[in-house]
Amino acid sequence: MKKLPVTYYKLPLGSIPFEELPSLEDVGYEYVYCKSLPLAEFMGLDYHLLSVYDLLDVEIDVADLKEGSLLFGEVVSDKLSTRGKAKCVKLSEVNENISKDDLPYLKYSPGNDYSSEGKWFYMKDGDYVILKGIRSEYERVKHLEGIAIYGDNIVRLRIVIELLKRNVERGIIKLSFDQYKDIAYKVLRTDPTLLKSDESIIRDGVDNWVPSMLSTPVYSSIPKEHRGRLA
Repeated sequence: MKKLPVTYYKLPLGSIPFEELPSLEDVGYEYVYCKSLPLAEFMGLDYHLLSVYDLLDVEIDVADLKEGSLLFGEVVSDKLSTRGKAKCVKLSEVNENISKDDLPYLKYSPGNDYSSEGKWFYMKDGDYVILKGIRSEYERVKHLEGIAIYGDNIVRLRIVIELLKRNVERGIIKLSFDQYKDIAYKVLRTDPTLLKSDESIIRDGVDNWVPSMLSTPVYSSIPKEHRGRLA
């Protein structure tokens, strides 16, 4: 058990062209609540465990966020940016007792093979490095988040993908894999952190991230006892 500084933020979403995205034309979200936990004590690297709450454009006391549901499972991220045009707003920092047992399991498949035919491993206790992977089976880990490192722009993309996945699950819309990729391109192309990036970089980002984001089920459909744990 370690006492670690946990930081709460509002992450801006105003750059996302919701009005151009099918089934999201009317939402126009401006921000989402996040929580960031440093992982250096567990994995020896300056990364963070990021929680993104299913709380968009609502006013809530930070003290009440612990009871909030997540939009998707916790992911490893860089430190959120508090500078620049798309800066996150730091709300508070509190010390919390964190045990390695509190940290989620994450998955990994060599070659980014997200199919049931891939070789699957999981990592636990905050030691999120490939060499610490433990061999498992697809059915036991398919609902877990991967170990790829998120930046602010990829967090924004993931939020859009999750909102779309929920609408697909509810029967509001149908989307093909290529349609998801087209939407992802629009989201990354308008992100303030990528405005000066070459198109090839944006396309590579789409190709790298969309398959992994679609490989996990909608978070609310995962049984609570399996969230961040083996099935």
